[in-house]
Amino acid sequence: MKAVPLVLDMRLRFLWPPTLHVDFCLNLAWIFADTLKVKTAFFMRPVSALGALLCLCAAATAPCQTTDASPYYRIANPDIPLLSAQAEPFVRAADTERTVPELLSGVWHNKSRYVVFDTGAAGKVAEDSEIMGQVLRLFYRWYADRAAEPPSFSNDAARDVNNATSASSAESVEIHWTPLTYEVFSSGSDRTVTLYNGDTLSADGIASGAWDMEVHYPGRNETYHIPVAVIGNRLYLHFVVKQLESIGIERPNYNLLGGYWRDYGSASGVLVSPPANAPELRSFYIAGSSVYQIRYWRTDMDYDESARAVFSDGDDTYDVPKMLLAQGLVYTCVNGRGSRIRNITRSPSLPEDFMLNSVLVTRHGTDEGGESTTWTEKAATICALGEPYLTLLDSTETLESIAARINAQKKPFPPPLFPPHGILDFDWSIIEDPPENWNKRMHSLGK
Repeated sequence: MKAVPLVLDMRLRFLWPPTLHVDFCLNLAWIFADTLKVKTAFFMRPVSALGALLCLCAAATAPCQTTDASPYYRIANPDIPLLSAQAEPFVRAADTERTVPELLSGVWHNKSRYVVFDTGAAGKVAEDSEIMGQVLRLFYRWYADRAAEPPSFSNDAARDVNNATSASSAESVEIHWTPLTYEVFSSGSDRTVTLYNGDTLSADGIASGAWDMEVHYPGRNETYHIPVAVIGNRLYLHFVVKQLESIGIERPNYNLLGGYWRDYGSASGVLVSPPANAPELRSFYIAGSSVYQIRYWRTDMDYDESARAVFSDGDDTYDVPKMLLAQGLVYTCVNGRGSRIRNITRSPSLPEDFMLNSVLVTRHGTDEGGESTTWTEKAATICALGEPYLTLLDSTETLESIAARINAQKKPFPPPLFPPHGILDFDWSIIEDPPENWNKRMHSLGK
């Protein structure tokens, strides 16, 4: 905390030399917002030794907190972080995966880059992280720049050094994974997910999953978040997630879109440099043919998982979470202690084209006669919006071989300004020894 070095420095100035008075005063300006903030300022002003000692004791014992993002010291319980930047430790450790998810293995690509998540190189900044590999397609995709990769890749195959690539090593971008939904595979595989109550979860044909990528860039202390979702061989950056709900034996689920869809944020891309994240979250509640859009914005209130908010449409009232914890930040849809959402937006459909995953849940229970029975429910847990950001490459090539293949290509020569020899009917003898009727022949050209 920044307040501690400042207080210690003042104590040293007071104790040595003994005859030196500490020149400062403490100015408190109270500002009321979602949390109580105290602005602290020090001024050079002579005071007595007793007054200085009292001020030092008060400053040393005050439970202040501060971050680089704010010039204010926040009075709060240090065991319950208030700032959004400090809310990241609240992510449950049990929800953090140790390795790269299986659905993200392979080479992913779009028009501007090739990306590999499972390079096998362990990171150093964050525990259980892995270094990402990325090749940028530059100069109208005629040149491949190995911009980010583990150091072992560069040792095995040296990177090209030219005007487009610096002589320094490639960027070492580390990624840590936190699952947002279950990673499900087809029922024919041996990777069926078993829930805590004994129910099993499998994909209805196409595997899917969603994660929050915690990215560490070299030379930066911040942790950047890039939420991603995979449905089949497509990776999306804009998506919403729904929790599994029990449907019941007698009521099959035909409306996969119904219910509350939670947003975890979106980033501008999986980049070599820090991406830009959306400043707000946009969740949806779908009831019948009505789609209600719920806006969440950043707040510095304490995160309360049990807090609820309500909104009404005629005689219908709907209940949604008041606060969301996403990307290490706290978001809310209602200010202060209120619980009613106002100015709700309703539309007949989602704002973009969407793609749903399909999940099969095998439930275990008892029927009306008390006999044990099993039944299968169909549900959707991921709704991807818009076009996919990356597509899985159907190839066994590595990043080094892809870059070498692209850079070995030669751009074809432009077409000649004049037609090649043999097309024009021209002979130098006409110039050297023109015929007698050359004048008439010139007039007959082109006829």
